[in-house]
Amino acid sequence: MFGKKKKSIHQTSNPDITAAPQRASRELERETESHRQTLRALRQTEREWQRTFDAIKDPVIILSPDLKVRKGNAAAKKLLGGGKPLEGKYCYELFAGSKETCRICPVPESSTSGDMQEQEVEHRYLGRTFHVNCAPIVEDGQLLGYAYTAKDITLQRTLEKQLIQAQKMEAIATLAGGIAHDFNNILGAILGNTDLLLYRLPGKNNDGDPTLTLPEITQHLQAIKKAANRAKDLVSQILAFSRQSASRRKNVSIVPAIKEAIKLLRSSLPATIEIKADIDPDVCRIHADLTQIHQVFMNLCTNAAQAIDHEEGRLEITLRNVDAGPDELQRYPDLRPDRYLMLQVKDNGHGIPADLLERIFDPFFTTREVGEGTGMGLAVIHGIVTSHDGIIDVRSREGKGSEFTVFIPCAAEESEAQDDVVVALPLGKETILFVDDEEEIVAMRTRMLQYLGYTVLPATSPERALEYVRTEGERIDLVITDQTMPRMTGLHLAREIHKLQPEMPIILCSGFSEAVTPDEARNAGISTFLMKPLDMRLLAQTIRKTVNSRRKE
Repeated sequence: MFGKKKKSIHQTSNPDITAAPQRASRELERETESHRQTLRALRQTEREWQRTFDAIKDPVIILSPDLKVRKGNAAAKKLLGGGKPLEGKYCYELFAGSKETCRICPVPESSTSGDMQEQEVEHRYLGRTFHVNCAPIVEDGQLLGYAYTAKDITLQRTLEKQLIQAQKMEAIATLAGGIAHDFNNILGAILGNTDLLLYRLPGKNNDGDPTLTLPEITQHLQAIKKAANRAKDLVSQILAFSRQSASRRKNVSIVPAIKEAIKLLRSSLPATIEIKADIDPDVCRIHADLTQIHQVFMNLCTNAAQAIDHEEGRLEITLRNVDAGPDELQRYPDLRPDRYLMLQVKDNGHGIPADLLERIFDPFFTTREVGEGTGMGLAVIHGIVTSHDGIIDVRSREGKGSEFTVFIPCAAEESEAQDDVVVALPLGKETILFVDDEEEIVAMRTRMLQYLGYTVLPATSPERALEYVRTEGERIDLVITDQTMPRMTGLHLAREIHKLQPEMPIILCSGFSEAVTPDEARNAGISTFLMKPLDMRLLAQTIRKTVNSRRKE
């Protein structure tokens, strides 16, 4: 019994205990490998996300709640940073070069609701127009930032403007005969009344009747002025219709524009087409660009006239208010319950075949022969109406004519029209430098300004005007200059005058409102812009307002 040997300590130890360190080491290695795999997977996911993020062709940036850039894709870096990182910069620094939030900021007002804000924004700093989407990034009711996407639509907008302009020119060509007819009538009235005055003035014609009384002189002069104002309105209408300009919307009544357009149509369209107009003078005002609405109406009417190919043509024009109730909503499914201005143009022409009716608003779709039109007319009309939150409906039967109906929502606030107030002409005693390259204009305006009490320095060239400023600048209180002159424009002249007299107020006159932009006028130091031809009352009031404003400063 005592012959057995005792076991060594190693022999008596638990095998599990001796294997624990090895197991722990293997588990640590497995955990480390798992951690490495997780990190590799995360890096791979991040690389895949970044590749996907950079593959998006439109600029996309992730913003913090205070509008700092957290992340930008490759397109954003190329557009906003020249390929350099954008992180940490404010979005308005990148998009507008500004130290303050953009005036039109696409960031949603109700940020924690998750609502997306969509806008079309023109960034002059970048020279681009973008369609912007900005959506809040929200978790558990807390705002984490914004996802901002900008799609460059500059080319699209440029092409749209070119197409609209081409379509305008097509419509003007259609109306050219009527415009010439109207001008000939206007000139006939001016020349006829002028001849009567000249012929009957004492001593001018021995065979004529010299007994021209004051009331008769007044009557002839009023007729001349009335005809000249008609010519002025017609020129303004043509320029407004043909010019390329940004949309300028305000609360307006379109009744005067529609009535003037109907006058033009009556003299333009064939005498065989009868025009019936039912115009409610008390229709609501709409928030609209009057030039674009005028274009819609004229194009609808010229299209209707072209569809009439028989001798008993009839064009019916209706303008009235419509409260969209059940009957209207059933007839016009796209309407919403609201109050609308309704403009309708109806003809008894050849009508539109049923298989073509759904395509008439498609761009470039036309049933005319090659060379007879662009096919853009109705597409442009549809675009204008839609941009005014309106709808256009068409009903037609082949051989029975067509009926186009435009609905535009009434303006929420109707501003009261201001009646012209007849007041005495304001007079003055200041010295005015008047500049125009037309000698007759200078002579006439000099007499007019002298009648108003002013001392006039007449100049028929920019060079002569600058000579006056150099030699008599201290006594000149105001400069009135034409824009279009040989060798030097009115803008250029204004800049040269301000080098000599920095505080000199200048009124710029032009026959074309698009010739000078507001920025150009401000940069040249122009105080006021007036459209030619100048009305004596408006000129007198503008002079006093400009001079008095300078004194207050």
